Amino acid sequence: MTVQTENHQLLASNPHGRDFVLADLHGHRSQLEDSLAERAFDPKRDRLLSVGDLIDRGPDSLGCLALLDEPWFYAVRGNHEQMLIDAVQDQNSLAWSRWLMNGGNWALDCADAQLQYWAERLQALPYSLTVSHGDHRIGVCHAQYRLPNWDDRLSAGDYDRADWMWGRSRLNSGDRQTVAGVDWIFHGHTIVPSVAQLGNSVFIDRGAYNGGPLVLVSIKDWLDGTDRYQSL
Repeated sequence: MTVQTENHQLLASNPHGRDFVLADLHGHRSQLEDSLAERAFDPKRDRLLSVGDLIDRGPDSLGCLALLDEPWFYAVRGNHEQMLIDAVQDQNSLAWSRWLMNGGNWALDCADAQLQYWAERLQALPYSLTVSHGDHRIGVCHAQYRLPNWDDRLSAGDYDRADWMWGRSRLNSGDRQTVAGVDWIFHGHTIVPSVAQLGNSVFIDRGAYNGGPLVLVSIKDWLDGTDRYQSL
């Protein structure tokens, strides 16, 4: 069962398969296919949960956007999705310049109607996702989360939502805050040399667009302690 409110999505447990959390993809669809094959991903049973930033910088942004049509794929909104939304919907030259400078140049080969379609699709993406795994509760949010409780996001404002897409202060300051109401929260956005843990927040972007590995974390293995990484 899937429940989505205006800005947040809830996924029930997946009793028949595995759930994986995917780091920032940035247009590397073929690299994802290789990683899924290595994990023997079964689209009939398994699910893939993206921390956002599907697009830009890599060779196949449209192929990555097409993942949104797959019933086994779920994503939260990243700052690169937001840059597409801002540029296409506002038609503001500053927003376009910012997006193009950050890898959005692939859009210059797309028709206006095609970009408008994807802007509307991305506008519907949640800012956060919560998935149940047995008695555990796992959160996904693109950049970081600094509110005391995971459920505080339900009444958060524009400042907090921008922080979830753009913020880097937790990693920059080494903030070890533990967020109540959730077992783990997975993030991307900021490239880390190895998967990094601060409190119960886990940062998994290894910079796949720049030659780093594309991280896929099995939630089951993470909870079992068999897929853990060096903590900060």
